[in-house]
Amino acid sequence: MARKHIAIGFILTLREKLDKNIERFELYRNDPKYSTKIKRKIKELASPFHRLHAALHEYRLHSSNREEC
Repeated sequence: MARKHIAIGFILTLREKLDKNIERFELYRNDPKYSTKIKRKIKELASPFHRLHAALHEYRLHSSNREEC
């Protein structure tokens, strides 16, 4: 990812933006309109992290299997 985005500090800035939006999501979890907007922003910011998406998919599969048992 660093090769595609040459700007100095891109990854650090992206991490800070993700952290900020995750904190906002926790604060406004009970506000459906705002939490949906924040979720979309997090998804947009996290799009370059392919391994993260694969891990989330696997986690969701395992957690759904546990709920069925």
